[in-house]
Amino acid sequence: PIPSFAGFLTKKDVQEKMSERLKRVTKELKDPITKKTEAAGDGNAGLASNFIDLAHTMLCPGGELALVLPAAFAQGDAWKNARRLLARRYNDVAIVGIAAEGSKDRSFSADTGMAEVLVLATKKKKYSRSSDLVDSAFVANLHRRPNTQLEGSLIAAAIERLRKSNELKGQIKLGSGLYAGNYIRAPMANVLSAVGVYEPRLADAMLSLGNGALNLPQSQQPIPLPVTRLSSLGCRGALHRDISGSSPRGPFDILPLDKGSFPEYPALWKHDANRERYLILEPDSRGIVRKGCNQRAAELWEFTASRLHFSLDFRINSQPLTACITEMPSIGGRAWPNFKLNLQEWELPVLLWANSILGLMSFWWLGTRQQQGRSCLTISRLPELLTIDARKLDAEHLAKCEKIFRLFQGREFLPANEAYRDEVRQSLDRAIIVDLLGMDPSVLGGLAFLREQWCREPSVHGGKRTQPKSP
Repeated sequence: PIPSFAGFLTKKDVQEKMSERLKRVTKELKDPITKKTEAAGDGNAGLASNFIDLAHTMLCPGGELALVLPAAFAQGDAWKNARRLLARRYNDVAIVGIAAEGSKDRSFSADTGMAEVLVLATKKKKYSRSSDLVDSAFVANLHRRPNTQLEGSLIAAAIERLRKSNELKGQIKLGSGLYAGNYIRAPMANVLSAVGVYEPRLADAMLSLGNGALNLPQSQQPIPLPVTRLSSLGCRGALHRDISGSSPRGPFDILPLDKGSFPEYPALWKHDANRERYLILEPDSRGIVRKGCNQRAAELWEFTASRLHFSLDFRINSQPLTACITEMPSIGGRAWPNFKLNLQEWELPVLLWANSILGLMSFWWLGTRQQQGRSCLTISRLPELLTIDARKLDAEHLAKCEKIFRLFQGREFLPANEAYRDEVRQSLDRAIIVDLLGMDPSVLGGLAFLREQWCREPSVHGGKRTQPKSP
């Protein structure tokens, strides 16, 4: 069967006709100037993304788009074409999410039981190169989903008033002392990470961090901070399927590591929360070269092997680390892919930053949060992750990083969502902010406030009992 059309006992010939029709619709969606395809649909995103294409073909210029979509629309890699289509061909883009615990409570539909968003936009009346990208988008986050149609109508009216105003951020107010959520307006390329965020102060902080400044609660001025994207410092390793996919795609078979063995091609291949509490991890697998693949195996090792590894499927409420390091270079798998830096001496500052509170928040901000307590990245998006700009660290700074690493390499970290009570994590934050970057210790109070707010986010703790207690 064709999975997208196999429901409701649909006959095979009907499935084929529906599939062919969808292909024709997609083919007809072309940029009026470049003539390249601009379809939003992506098989990895599922049939939901194709509804954007159908709506786009049906809308006249000035028409209103309104869809309920999976929450992954905001950040998912498979939804990038859909976001690009909205940015290029629509104005007045608004996304409404729900910042609550549980998938069902973040759903707008009656029966999906999954986190969703409302997407609204107006199709541009005129297309030209000068109107290439929409300058901003409006994001609203409700504290919970409406219980009645009346409540939903009142909230919708309040959001519509705010959309038409010039206010950049604030609360969605329904009456005296009655607040339904928050909103923020910012460039579309950055603000979609704010979908589903309960505390607007966190969105402020992360948008500021992306611009190279630390904007802390209760502070008057943002503090300049040397940050950049990982892509500026190196390149990602190979996709796990290119390492050990179906033959002949990958040159290796990945097998468990025998006790006491010293493999030619060591690999860090899977997650194990019980041992992922320290900055240094040992390889858990070994690569066995497939027959006739010796040259490909050696080339792939040269391309991908490194000491530095990043997590992709980060379980915030059970896993402590977003990055780890191995004593010797190793191959990274689906759980811990490699990242190769241009200079080896940059490994420690990048590793330390990744596991500080600002590093944890950066991963959470970039990743998709379809599931509570989890932030997921694809390997293709890993280079977009914010990190410390190691290019701006001189020999003295790098020596301090070595000292900090030696101090923390044997210390045990708590799961990321428990950063509010993790003394080791807080000591690491101080070491980076004060000892390494030379900031005044007074900033640590604002950082502690930000840390507490982040740990209280529903998408961070996922409803686990380890969340901070109410004051």
